[in-house]
Amino acid sequence: MLDKNGVEIRTGCIVEITGAYFKNDNGLYFVQRSPGDPSWSGSDYCLKKIGKTGKISKAKYSTCFWPIMVFTTDRFKAAEAHEWNAAHAQIEVKAIKNMAEVASYFSGKAEALNENIRWTVYNFGEDHPEVGQLKALQAHYEAVAKAAIT
Repeated sequence: MLDKNGVEIRTGCIVEITGAYFKNDNGLYFVQRSPGDPSWSGSDYCLKKIGKTGKISKAKYSTCFWPIMVFTTDRFKAAEAHEWNAAHAQIEVKAIKNMAEVASYFSGKAEALNENIRWTVYNFGEDHPEVGQLKALQAHYEAVAKAAIT
């Protein structure tokens, strides 16, 4: 998917959402998962709120999706928000100075898979399909972390 300027949105990118119906959906995010990622079967983008300094938010409601999903019990308000977001909400790839915390996030995800890979190899063997999937996921996370730093 492309942003409003025609730039491709990929995992690890910093994006800014503007014009959303609910103001807490507006802001800077980093892309946690994208369509086509080894760990993602969705057709949308999973975003995590981030500050201008590169600090990842630890707030309870810091996850967003693109296209924006609306979670409210009032169906009329939800319909109005969906309509508004389709017409007005925009996403744009941005750059921030400090990508260290984003790179660290993906490095941590890759490192966390080491034990799972070891266990799967021990129990099922090196040639098991699950081992290949886990290694592909680990390589994906390492590539995203490396791209975030450069």
